[in-house]
Amino acid sequence: MKRLSLGCVVIALFLAGCATVQLTPDQKRTIEARELEGVYEDAFKATLQVLQDNGYVIKSSDHASGVIQGETGVKMGWFGRMDNTEITVTLEQFGANTVKERMTVVGKVKVSSQYGTHEDSKNIDDPELFQKLYNEIQKEMFIRKNLNK
Repeated sequence: MKRLSLGCVVIALFLAGCATVQLTPDQKRTIEARELEGVYEDAFKATLQVLQDNGYVIKSSDHASGVIQGETGVKMGWFGRMDNTEITVTLEQFGANTVKERMTVVGKVKVSSQYGTHEDSKNIDDPELFQKLYNEIQKEMFIRKNLNK
């Protein structure tokens, strides 16, 4: 009887660990958005460069509206699985020396078989990824600011 109870507890803990945590909009914004020190022009160009340095191909960019869209190449996997990542960035000047920037990263999986194609997408909410990208952007902005002097 004790083994059965222990087994049930282990299974319950395993299932609880597999549950997906749904983030609130404020939590998502905290992960995805940053205020960068500098001017819009430097932030826009630095973001383009950092995205390209990290393997994103720029699909479109609109300087006037502050939108950049990019994607990684498709990685082929087993059984017709194709993975890629898309990123959308919005930027706006906010005050004299502050740029607000927000990134949204979506992982996409497409599976093709003799029965058709199934596509699934999921927002990537990895704080380390966003922190890495924003650190690189801020560093690139600093370099651009000092080159313009």
